[in-house]
Amino acid sequence: MITDTIENLSIYKAIYPEINELLNVLEFNRLESLSEKTISNNLTLIPIYSNEVSSSFDSKILESHKKLMDIHITLSGTDVIAYANVNTEVEEYKTYSEVDDYALHTSNRIKEILVPSGYFCIIPNNFAHMALYKGHSEVKKVVVKLQAR
Repeated sequence: MITDTIENLSIYKAIYPEINELLNVLEFNRLESLSEKTISNNLTLIPIYSNEVSSSFDSKILESHKKLMDIHITLSGTDVIAYANVNTEVEEYKTYSEVDDYALHTSNRIKEILVPSGYFCIIPNNFAHMALYKGHSEVKKVVVKLQAR
């Protein structure tokens, strides 16, 4: 898990070269104006707004991916992202779906990270995670899906 300000995103392309494509998109597009799911080459950008925790929220459930990884960019509010190591800290809850590229897990070893406005969080696919976790404030964000390494 890496979190930093959006201005520093380019620093991390040495670790995740796929970020170059996101930087190219950001050069010509403002995330704030994104209103619907957008696919650009190997990236998928998904705008999300949440003003409260869902009524179906279960604080022990996390998701993971195998083919993709996420970058969560908070545009306003403060997101709370829960996470646990998928190899050592979770139990399988729902078997991995190759078509949808996700599995669900439960964990008693969940940690939380705050991602305030103007910050991003890179979530490699070795972490199960759940964004908009308990305690988040009104959040406007963009989730970027890109190829995992």
